[in-house]
Amino acid sequence: MPPVWVVVRTCHEKWGCRRIGVRQAPRLGGKPGRVDQSPTGKAGPAERELNRTAVRYAVWLRSAVSAACAVFGVLEVPVERRPAALAVMAVVLGWSAVRLVTLGRRTRGRIGGLVAMDAVALVVIGAGQVVAGPGYAGGWALALISITAVTSSYEWPDRPLVGIGLTLLGLGANVAGYAAQSGAWAPAVLPGLRVLVEIALSRLSYLLVRSQARAADRLGERIAARRRQAAVVAARRAAEREYVATLHDTASTTLLMVAEGHGRAGVAERARHDLEAIAGVPGTDAGHVELAALLATAARHDDVRVHETIDAMPPLPAAPALAIFHGVREALTNVARHAGVAEASLRAGLDERGRVVVEVRDRGRGFVPDDVGPHRRGLSGSIAGRMAGVGGRATVASRVGYGTTLRWMWPVEGDD
Repeated sequence: MPPVWVVVRTCHEKWGCRRIGVRQAPRLGGKPGRVDQSPTGKAGPAERELNRTAVRYAVWLRSAVSAACAVFGVLEVPVERRPAALAVMAVVLGWSAVRLVTLGRRTRGRIGGLVAMDAVALVVIGAGQVVAGPGYAGGWALALISITAVTSSYEWPDRPLVGIGLTLLGLGANVAGYAAQSGAWAPAVLPGLRVLVEIALSRLSYLLVRSQARAADRLGERIAARRRQAAVVAARRAAEREYVATLHDTASTTLLMVAEGHGRAGVAERARHDLEAIAGVPGTDAGHVELAALLATAARHDDVRVHETIDAMPPLPAAPALAIFHGVREALTNVARHAGVAEASLRAGLDERGRVVVEVRDRGRGFVPDDVGPHRRGLSGSIAGRMAGVGGRATVASRVGYGTTLRWMWPVEGDD
């Protein structure tokens, strides 16, 4: 097998968890150094990658050693036994070739066939000493059984009893074959005990490597949990910003109506709409909403007749959808206050790149955007600033005497 830390490093580099050991596991909640399996009871991504890597390394290693044993085994036996030795070695090479070809195809329907093939090959190797044995207990047959013992825990990481059982089967066939060939079994006891030790050490080394992979999985789960918590906090903060922006939109409009001397009934009606808007701000809603429905609601303005053209659009995340919705409301309110006209057009749809584009246009008196004072935060704060905060963009184009066009686009990441 490759060194233990080669396999661990492969898994850790693939999953972004490097240099994480039992003694080094950081304390991110829970007991330090604890490496038990995922709370779901299933292997985590690092452990699954470890098993895939271990099977690949184990099969290649055993196949390479088996090929060498086949060559030297044929050369080792007497000339009169070489035909029989060649037949046994052909089984060894065919077995290795099939196992290499079937790497990565260990479905449930094929596992039984692989186990049966391994069992037959090991019995042939062990019992083959009867006709092709070298005459002593530590020959090529034992070498093949020994490399099987070393790789068994890694070839069958999730079925340890299969690997151990196959190795014991091969060891038993080896002892029986030697006893049948030499007439004595006692010389095979000591080499057999060595194989048993190799089985135990192989399993122990795999368990140590797996503990590292499970430590990496636990750390990954804790990091993912921290990220989910951070996402919830970010959503709450975004909701708070949305709430403050809505307060600005509603309160400024109502206060302006009071300052301009609107009647009590009009102010009361506007205040009722403001309360509904404030109550409609979501809390930590992370779902998707229909922007078309929101825009249709925004187009029902008391003081502006809106000619709307709203194409079909997919549901949008709540944050950008609400930012566009409140921006359109603010834009229509500005038309009623400043444009000197009572009509506007609203267009919404997707551009050729699949981005959401919304436009509000009026043919009113227009203005010079650069001349807007810093105290007027309707455009820079409520519209442009809010869209920038959700990954979008809002722009204004206006000329005195030619009206005003406001345009929203989402998303804008990656734009040139």
